Amino acid sequence: MQKKTDKPKMILPKSPTSMTINWIAVFVFIYSLSQIKNFNLSEVEAAVLSMLALALPIILLEYVFLKTYSRPSTGLNFKIRNTIDLKRVTIGVTGLYGTIGFVALVYWLFPVYNSDPFFDNYWIFAKYVAVILLAGGIPYFIVLDKFMVEPRDSYWHFGMFILGQWKKADIKTVRQHILGWTVKLFFLPLMFSYLINNLNFIKTMDFSEAKQYFPYMYDYLYNLIFTVDLAFVSVGYLMTMKIFDSQIRTAEPTILGWIVALQCYQPFWGFSSGNYLRYDDDYHWVHLFNENELLYTFWGVSILILLFIYVWASIVFGLRFSNLTNRGILTNGPYRFCMHPAYVSKNLSWWLVSIPFISQAGPWEAIRHSALLLLLNIIYYIRAVTEERHLSQDPNYVKYGLAMNKLSVFRKLFRIFPFLKYNPEKYLGQLEDYSSFTVPKSAAVRERVNN
Repeated sequence: MQKKTDKPKMILPKSPTSMTINWIAVFVFIYSLSQIKNFNLSEVEAAVLSMLALALPIILLEYVFLKTYSRPSTGLNFKIRNTIDLKRVTIGVTGLYGTIGFVALVYWLFPVYNSDPFFDNYWIFAKYVAVILLAGGIPYFIVLDKFMVEPRDSYWHFGMFILGQWKKADIKTVRQHILGWTVKLFFLPLMFSYLINNLNFIKTMDFSEAKQYFPYMYDYLYNLIFTVDLAFVSVGYLMTMKIFDSQIRTAEPTILGWIVALQCYQPFWGFSSGNYLRYDDDYHWVHLFNENELLYTFWGVSILILLFIYVWASIVFGLRFSNLTNRGILTNGPYRFCMHPAYVSKNLSWWLVSIPFISQAGPWEAIRHSALLLLLNIIYYIRAVTEERHLSQDPNYVKYGLAMNKLSVFRKLFRIFPFLKYNPEKYLGQLEDYSSFTVPKSAAVRERVNN
């Protein structure tokens, strides 16, 4: 009797982060929240302290256990000793100062940033960050110039561009540099300001009351989950540094990718949700189950589980969270079980929170609300597709996607909805280097790869 051969085991690429280290940082961060209540700190000081409590454990533990500074992806090699080129350093510093000037110009130009009091605390914080960048930029570039494998990095190219040396500046690199900083200048003010709002809630909420009454516990955990999320997000947009292997490798290159991503955030979301995607009539799950404690608890716990998965998908990033960029391909945490876990859990939670399928205005309104939420779900599907197209430029993502076709908890759904399956054929034509990819079975793709 012939023995069956074992199927080849699907191996996920190694993730750049450690869940153990990131969970330690979460616990330190939560401990810092308890301490913030005991000190008379300003809102900005409380936010900075909480972010330091999150970032420092990750930085130290990754340095000791992951040795992220020695990874080839950093572009650094501490075994080499370049001769410091002061001209090259000056051009790089020019690129940094020019970048700060570009960010300041954008903030000055658009009224939303200088007229909305929502951002007042961010400007206090941004002034300190700007001083650190201006003062620390010179020694940082001098030190890194000695150990960079390719010292002419994006700051050097942007510096050459500013100095009018356009033929020597790589325009693709300059474009990616500007896109990467545009991501940061857009998202950091939002996330930092939201973080302060959430910290204020946590400081005023009495946890002893929450332990006695589930609705209070739900509100506390709901806000705590998003506070943790916002802390990781804010730290991620700040800590884009080669020395930590948390730099931006590439930014989303397409207009569609930017449109569908920005659509989901203020101020764009306020316009869309108010005029086009209003998928509820303010009748939410708390109103539906207010008279039934058992169902109220069950429904609330279900929402919190989905939101836990959502924040878990942020925690796994460590220092590397960022929309519209590639800062390393994650394959641990919830990403071991499916692609786009944050999008899946977030979109499912909206159905439970808003219950659009139930409307006080009648069944037709319920159908309309459900259709509108479905449209929002489709926007997130398009976000996932544009991210896949962008990240598929990284060989590790292609390997990850192909492995998830076999390992995902949703793999049985792929038979019913094959468009959900990761298909590198849709993106492979845009790639430049196929040599290190796991070649798919398609003959057409194999031919393109081999040729």
